[in-house]
Amino acid sequence: MTSSRRSRTLSIALAMAACGTAVTGVTAVTVTAAAAAPGPSPAGTASSVLAYWTADRMASARPVAPGPAAKPRAGTAQAAPRQGLAAPKGLKQGTLGDGIPVVGTFFRPDPVKGTTYCTGSIVRSKGHNLLLTAAHCAQGLRTAAQYEADKGKPGNTPPSIFVPQYRNGKKAADQPFGAYVVERTFIDQRYRHNSKQADSDLDFAFVRVAPFGGKEAEDRVGGGLRLTDTPRWSTTVTAYGYPGQGLNPARKAVSCTVPTARGPYFRQLKLECGGFYGGVSGGPWIAGYDAKKKTGDVIGNVGGYNGGGEEGADKDTHWRSFSPVYGPEIQSLYADAVADRAPVPGDLQGAVKDGLPFTARQAKDAHHLVTGDFTGDGRDDLLVVWRDGEIDAYPGDGRGRFGREVRIISQGKDNPWGRAEAVTAGDFNGGGTADLAVRWNTGKVSVFSDVRAGSTGRESTLVKANNTWKHATHFAAGPFNSPGKANDLVVRFDDGEVDLYSGTTASRLGAEKRLAAGGKGSPWAGKDAVLGLAAAQVSGKGNADLLVRRGDGGLVAYAGVSRAGLPAAASALQGANPSFRGPVLMTAGDFGGPAGRRDDLVVRWSDGETAYYDRTAANRLGTWTPLVSP
Repeated sequence: MTSSRRSRTLSIALAMAACGTAVTGVTAVTVTAAAAAPGPSPAGTASSVLAYWTADRMASARPVAPGPAAKPRAGTAQAAPRQGLAAPKGLKQGTLGDGIPVVGTFFRPDPVKGTTYCTGSIVRSKGHNLLLTAAHCAQGLRTAAQYEADKGKPGNTPPSIFVPQYRNGKKAADQPFGAYVVERTFIDQRYRHNSKQADSDLDFAFVRVAPFGGKEAEDRVGGGLRLTDTPRWSTTVTAYGYPGQGLNPARKAVSCTVPTARGPYFRQLKLECGGFYGGVSGGPWIAGYDAKKKTGDVIGNVGGYNGGGEEGADKDTHWRSFSPVYGPEIQSLYADAVADRAPVPGDLQGAVKDGLPFTARQAKDAHHLVTGDFTGDGRDDLLVVWRDGEIDAYPGDGRGRFGREVRIISQGKDNPWGRAEAVTAGDFNGGGTADLAVRWNTGKVSVFSDVRAGSTGRESTLVKANNTWKHATHFAAGPFNSPGKANDLVVRFDDGEVDLYSGTTASRLGAEKRLAAGGKGSPWAGKDAVLGLAAAQVSGKGNADLLVRRGDGGLVAYAGVSRAGLPAAASALQGANPSFRGPVLMTAGDFGGPAGRRDDLVVRWSDGETAYYDRTAANRLGTWTPLVSP
């Protein structure tokens, strides 16, 4: 987090010590060039570097030094920082514990300021040797090359190290997963230390480290986090970090599992949980951590505005943390780190501008969300069926943006669309334009041909009203068995049965094929077992893929569905997550990716938040763009 407020714990302890108050577990250490403990021998061997990092030296480290805004004015005494406002009543507090193997601390020496530290994590990479942290942490890390270049110079200090699942009281060489010497850092050069401007969106960095005992960091701990684009504003994560010693003399790791939210600054997230004091900067925000496999999706890190948190006379500091949104910028930096090349900066995305002209509160009233060309321009549009029966289309421009609403049908006394229980779009009459298939609350199934502005088109009946079809909960139309023709209909029933109707027309259902049997034990059974279905083209196969939002919030893809059946296994695009549960609307189309491929996903979450995922693949969500923010 912001180093200015994150160093508060140690400053309080030092102030107490200056007043003669006993402080347990804190040692005031100032290392100067003249008084510095001797560093490694000129031989510069790994063993001598590790020998420098004694248990006492690491235990005395303090959070990264205050940024410019937090330094006292010249000629003034530095008083102990205030605690700030009390955290909101009932706010969750972080828990101190042993931490996890993929998260640890950096230790960096300074001949003047003494030893400092930040938090970091191991991320999966080709070389198994990359770490993730905040840019304001990485800026001060000392590399092995710098140490070698400064040999013989006064005050030369050894390289920084990273210690996974750090244990207080143990020297570097005796740590449970070793200690790794920093070789190179990868930082976006547009980022400024503890910035309060738009470049604070770039407060992330990667660090390459040397092996320990002949093994890379990822191999020795047995896992690594998956670098993942931020999926939405609200995602339940577990945040980890190593807070300052004053309130944490045993130097335990703090963790807290809470949902994120939209932050107040730029393109950033916030997380509210108490106990995240100095030292947690760079700590990962992990969704779906698997302790057995030692992996999970890292979607953020403590950083961002002012280094990750607010600072001021009326602002608290330990219970509100920030993170940059992960997207193209961090993926580009990651690619540079994997390729071991100097980062080449691009353009900042800037402030978030929602892409649909309604609020999250209004979006909660959306009853169905479907995709098709409803304006006749040859491009996919987004169509919303509202709970009051009004239907509006939002024209797609082919670049991932949507225009002002085009009214298909207005709400009114005689409008029946509020009774529509399942809706999908396809080409059922063969005219090449968008038609709608609808299941009404009576069990009747209809097709509306050639839907356009001002008209839902001509209705024809596929299934007369009946009790069986009252239980059809989800529709998805696409070229499942007829490549190039979006007239195959997948239907999921609440008992778990899933059927494919190939070659459905405006006057009859197509040939039926059972894709999944219903009944007791079916993973498709139950009112909330499936939250949403969508037909997409994310696998690159000729037939459409079936995207399924599961009841636990996870998203999976069945690639190339046809009359041959569902594939034996589905690929996971997103893991289970409490924040992804609840009523979800989901549709896929060709909104901004390569022409002719429906790999762009739009999701309306239960809180009204609506998001667009550009170029989604069979094993990952595409780049997240907010359309409606909470």
